[in-house]
Amino acid sequence: MAGSTQAQRLESQLKPSRVLGDFDPKRDQNGVIGRISSCTIRVNDFLVSRKHCALEATPSGILLTDLNSANGTYVNGRRVAKIWLEEGDVVTVGNTDLTVHEGVLQDRAPLGGTDAVIAENIGLTVGKGVRLLDGIDAVFAKGTLTAVIGPSGAGKSTFTSIVAGLNSPTEGHVIFDGYDVHQNIELLRSRIGFVPQDDVVHRKLTVDAALEYAAKLRLPGSSKSERAEIIDNVLAELELTERRHNRIDRLSGGQRKRVSTAIELLTGPELLILDEPTSGLDPSLDQTVMKMLRQLADAGRVVLVVTHSLTYVEKYCDNVLMLAPGGHPAFFGTPAEMRQAFGDKDWADIFNDVTESPTQVYSIRDTHQRTIEARKQVKQHTSHEKPAKVFRLKQMATLVTRQLHLIVADPGLLVFLLLLPLLLGLLSLVVPGSHGLGEPDFKDAATEPSQLLALVILGACFMGSALSVRDIVSERAIYDRERAVGLSPSSYTLSKLIVMALQTLLQAAILTAAVSIGKPRPESGVITDSGVPELVLVVWLTAWASAMLGEVGSALVKSGEQTMPLLVILVMAQLVFSGGMIPVTDRDGLEQASMVFPGRWGFSAAAADIGLNKLLYGPTKVPTFKKDDLWKNTPDQFWFDIAILVVMVVVFTIVLRVLVSNVVAKMRRR
Repeated sequence: MAGSTQAQRLESQLKPSRVLGDFDPKRDQNGVIGRISSCTIRVNDFLVSRKHCALEATPSGILLTDLNSANGTYVNGRRVAKIWLEEGDVVTVGNTDLTVHEGVLQDRAPLGGTDAVIAENIGLTVGKGVRLLDGIDAVFAKGTLTAVIGPSGAGKSTFTSIVAGLNSPTEGHVIFDGYDVHQNIELLRSRIGFVPQDDVVHRKLTVDAALEYAAKLRLPGSSKSERAEIIDNVLAELELTERRHNRIDRLSGGQRKRVSTAIELLTGPELLILDEPTSGLDPSLDQTVMKMLRQLADAGRVVLVVTHSLTYVEKYCDNVLMLAPGGHPAFFGTPAEMRQAFGDKDWADIFNDVTESPTQVYSIRDTHQRTIEARKQVKQHTSHEKPAKVFRLKQMATLVTRQLHLIVADPGLLVFLLLLPLLLGLLSLVVPGSHGLGEPDFKDAATEPSQLLALVILGACFMGSALSVRDIVSERAIYDRERAVGLSPSSYTLSKLIVMALQTLLQAAILTAAVSIGKPRPESGVITDSGVPELVLVVWLTAWASAMLGEVGSALVKSGEQTMPLLVILVMAQLVFSGGMIPVTDRDGLEQASMVFPGRWGFSAAAADIGLNKLLYGPTKVPTFKKDDLWKNTPDQFWFDIAILVVMVVVFTIVLRVLVSNVVAKMRRR
C-alpha cells in the first residue's frame, strides 16, 4: 500500500518522531537512552524510564546496559541486562524501536509498507477435536479499521483474543510489527490494547480516578505530572474531558465504553481491539462509537472491532472479516469487494448464505497469498523475551488504595460495613440472662455465656463472608484485563488480604464494643484482666479467616448469582461446626470436620479467653455440658487457637493466589 492515497493520508497524520538524537561511537564515548533532556537519545515515550539504559563505545561495538528500567530493554525481542550491539539489531525501549545502522544507534526507519498485523492460517482446536477456528488469513494495515463480523458462534471473539495475545492458537501465527505475538507478549503487551465486551472499569469511581489508578498500574515509572499529561491527552482524544469528574456509573453506555477504551490508550498502543463495543447501544450511540473508532484508526493505529451492528460498517470501515460457523473464513476484503462478492443482498441474506455454506470462501482476492507476500516484507524476530520485571509492592499499594477508595465512594457499602457489626452486637440483648460473659445464673440462664459467644463468633463469620463473597467474581473482567497487561497475581492477592484485614478489624472492634455495652464483660481474661482485647483479637481473626474463605469461594463461582447460595452455605457450615450451639466434642466425624472451619477455632479461642469450661462444666452447673480441650483457660491453649486462625488466613490466601494465577485463568477460558 506504499504510495497509495491511504498511505499518504496516514503519513500526514502520524505524530512527529518521538526519538531525538542518536549514538555514534565515532563521536560519542558514553551516552544514555531515556526521557529526560540530558539523554544522548531522548525518547518521548512514557513507558521509557528517565534514564533507561546506558551506552558505551568499545572496540567490540556499542555496549548497552539496562539501568534497572521499569519496563525493561529488549534487543531483537529478547529482554537483556547487558549486551554488545551488532549491525541491524533492533533495540526496544517502551513502545519505541531503535536500530543499529552503519554502526550508529538511531531511530528505526518506518517499515516499507503499512501492513502491521499478519494473521496466518489461524486455527484452534479444543477438547476432543472441537474446531473453533479453521485457517484464518488476514492482513491489517496501519491506519485501518476492520470489522470482524459473522453469525453467532462463528468464533469472532475467539479470533480477536488470539490476535491480542490473550489466547494461543493451535495452528498458525500472529505477527505484529515483525514479532510473533505469542512468543513476545511481554514485549508487545503495552502495544496491544484490548477492550472486552464487559466494561473493565469500577463504576463507583470518577473517570479521572479510574484512569489515574490504571496509569499507576500500567506506567510504573511515571511521575504524577506525567500521568496527568497522558490522561489529559487521552481524554481529549476521546472527547471525555468534560466528563472527567463524573462517576462512571452515571455515564451513558457509549461514554462508559470510551472510558474502557481510554484506559487502553494510556500506553499508546498501536493495535487496538474492541469486542462488541456497540452491544446494547441505541443507533445514535452506535454511530458515535464507530466514529470514535474511525478517528482512532486515522491516528495511525490498527483497529479491529467485533460487532453485530452492521449499519455503519460500510461507512466507517476499511476492511471486513467475515467468519462462518465453525470459525471458517468466509470473506476478507474491503466493503466494496464485499458488495462485489455478495451483490445487492441485505445482511440477513448474506448471513444465511454464510451459515448454509460455512466452508465456502467469498473473498475476491487470494487472502492466503496476500498473507505470504506480507510476511516476505517483514523482518521477523525469532528470539523469545525474558519475563518483565514486576513492581509487586507498587501494584499492591495501588490496588489497596483503589479498593479503599471504592469503599468510601459507595455509601451503601460503607453503611453496611459500619452498621452490620453494630446490629449484630445489639442482638446480644435478646440472649436471656444478665451476667453476660461472666458467671451465669444457673436458675434462669445457665448457658448465657456460650450463647453470647456463639452469637459473636457466628456474627464474625457472617461479616467476613458477606464482605468477600462477591469480591472476586464482581471484578473478574477487570482483573483479567489488568493481569494481561502486567498485574501480578501475587499483588492482587495480597491487596485483598490487606483490605479484608482492615475492614474486619474495624468491624470486630464495633461488634465487640456493642456486645460489651449491652452485656457485662468477662470477669477476667486469659491474658488481660478484662478479657476484651483478647476477644477483639479473636473476633478479628475469625472474621478475617472467614473473609479469605469467602474470597476463595468468590474465585470459584462463575457468576454473581451463585454467590448468595455460597454465602448461605458458608454461614450455616460455620454455625454447625463452631461448637457453640451444636456440640461437636467427642462426636466422631463431626469433630474432625469442624477443624477446617474458622468458626470452630474462633469459638475455641473465645471460650479459652473467658474460661467457658469452668463457667459451665460441673455437676451443679450444666450436667449435660461436655468439656472441650480446645477451651482450656490457659495462655498456651489460647495462643494455640489463635495460631490456627492465623494459619487458616495464610492457607486461604495461598489457595486464593492459586485460583487467580495465570495458569488457572487460561484453564477457565478453555
